Amino acid sequence: MNKIIWVRSKCNNYYNFISKVQYLNIKILEIKYENNYIYLKIEDKYLDKLNKYLVSYKFKIVKLTGLSNKISLIKKNYIFVICLIIGIMLFFLLSNLVVKINIIHEDKDIRDIIKDELDEYGITVLSFKKSYQKLDEIRQNILDKYPDRLDWMEFDVDGMIINVRVEERIITDTSKDDAICDLVATKSGVINDILVNSGEVLVNINDYVREGDTLVRGIITYNEEDKRYTCASGRIFATTWYTVSVSLPLEYKEYVETGNKKYNLVWEVNDNKKKILKDRYSSYNSYLKNIFHIFDFNLYLETEMETEEVIKTYTQEEALEEGINRAIKGVEVTLGEFDEIIDKKVLKKSLNNSTMDIEVFIIVKELISTEKEITIEETEKGA
Repeated sequence: MNKIIWVRSKCNNYYNFISKVQYLNIKILEIKYENNYIYLKIEDKYLDKLNKYLVSYKFKIVKLTGLSNKISLIKKNYIFVICLIIGIMLFFLLSNLVVKINIIHEDKDIRDIIKDELDEYGITVLSFKKSYQKLDEIRQNILDKYPDRLDWMEFDVDGMIINVRVEERIITDTSKDDAICDLVATKSGVINDILVNSGEVLVNINDYVREGDTLVRGIITYNEEDKRYTCASGRIFATTWYTVSVSLPLEYKEYVETGNKKYNLVWEVNDNKKKILKDRYSSYNSYLKNIFHIFDFNLYLETEMETEEVIKTYTQEEALEEGINRAIKGVEVTLGEFDEIIDKKVLKKSLNNSTMDIEVFIIVKELISTEKEITIEETEKGA
């Protein structure tokens, strides 16, 4: 099928030009003349004949019509057309993609249960959205699976974000309403702080107590006959002691950066990081720089700084300080939220070949009280 084109040529004698074209048996579909230029609408098969026999005229294609014009426009603007097509495809893709899942509940255990169930049903970040009918079926299946934990659940699809609202089934435990309990010592020590909300305090500041001693009673006597039962509550702190032995080699290994570095890309979804390239160094320090972020998706540029092993030697003073720090850290991991180290002392130290042995005495202010439930029979015996 021949294309229909417009050609242009400069022309001083209109009628002479037309007679020459007609002499060549070229079918002219339309003619325009303006500003000493003549425009011919012809089939493209005649263009070679015009250029061959009318050499004194210079012909130039100036306009395509119909489908040819559209194809020509697409070719001239192909980058825009490609970007437009990709944009439309991305729009439809992203509009059906899940980029963030919010599980709305204050209890982490409940959130973890829901997340595991959603993963099992394929509802994850960067997965395709499911129909409302399918989501309702999944919702009912999860509620049926956890009848004692979940009371209500709802999916709220907001564009590319899925909000999951959950209500926990509350089962009231009435067994604790009439509980009677004492506060007893979990270890031996000297009492240094007493904070009691309820119960009868049996100890004073600077009293020495042993593990298992009752610190606060849950039975309160007003007279010889009147009693009130409660669950003693509060916090009793005591000074406790730890003796820690540490054996520290004077020689130790340290990893230092060589100055060599390589780069990598790391992507992260919901706190799970994955590297795009494999590690190039057997030992290195990693530094991450965020270069892209959308919802729960992050892309990082990772700088891998190569490290090498170096053997170093402590001085006696450095070894002693490091040994004390290790002893303190060893005790800290056993302490609770409200406990604190208040003093330390080196009891002895010795140097054996390339090793320093030290013994550290550590003094701690420690929460030593815990609830112990008792029966009415036990309280009557105590009375």
